[in-house]
Amino acid sequence: MKTTFYFVSPSGKYQDGHWTITLSKIIFSLILGSILFSACRKERFEPVVWVFAAKEACEPQTGNPAGRSYSADSVIAFSCDKTHCGLLPLNAKNYWVYEDSIFDYGVFKKVQMDTLRFTINYRSIEDSLVWWKSNISLGLPDILYANDSTFYGLNDRMYNPAIKDVKKDYGLFPGDSVKYLGSFEDNPAFGRSLKLTGNIIIPAGSFDECIYFEKNARNYRKDQIIYRPGIGVLKYTREKAQMGTQQIKLQQISTLVSYYIE
Repeated sequence: MKTTFYFVSPSGKYQDGHWTITLSKIIFSLILGSILFSACRKERFEPVVWVFAAKEACEPQTGNPAGRSYSADSVIAFSCDKTHCGLLPLNAKNYWVYEDSIFDYGVFKKVQMDTLRFTINYRSIEDSLVWWKSNISLGLPDILYANDSTFYGLNDRMYNPAIKDVKKDYGLFPGDSVKYLGSFEDNPAFGRSLKLTGNIIIPAGSFDECIYFEKNARNYRKDQIIYRPGIGVLKYTREKAQMGTQQIKLQQISTLVSYYIE
């Protein structure tokens, strides 16, 4: 292995088979480079001032429309660009991603990912409440209003779609548990709510202070929801009986994987 050493000649002459650079030129280059580097550093590390736009405060929802009925033409399409805070934080930008295990009356079929959003709104003219429509079903009313303690569903009246009826669905409650009457469309169901202790651990994280909601119409359908107030549905299980049978079988299990809330 041959090692070659090069040296700088002050005269810049041809030596040892190579042209050499004069010492004065190197010194000049070093001084110039230092000046330029200092200038670059000054510009590069200039303090940066970040300006953040303040988020608009959410609007508390305190209405109680339980038992009300509206004529269909008094519930109009509405574009809501506000954030509504309550039992469920609602904003057109919010979303919840779920891993769904799909079954055909107990027979496993597939796993798919679905994203829950509320991007369609209606306003009931009579009381100026804003209703939110979901794109997929996770046990909550398809069209709902959520105040700080309760979900309310807005549905067409059976055999008379010109009337829309409000029904109280799930909600917070005193004590550790409560039982009540509910329904699936025109099928009566028994409801049960239970405050859970400990943490619920799912792919989206660990959550405490959760509530278990159950709605059971014997021989027809059973829904189970694990819910975290202020976040949303953590897990949803749906069972249903096939037409002509009275045995409910698994249809869907949805588990929260991630979410975004304004």
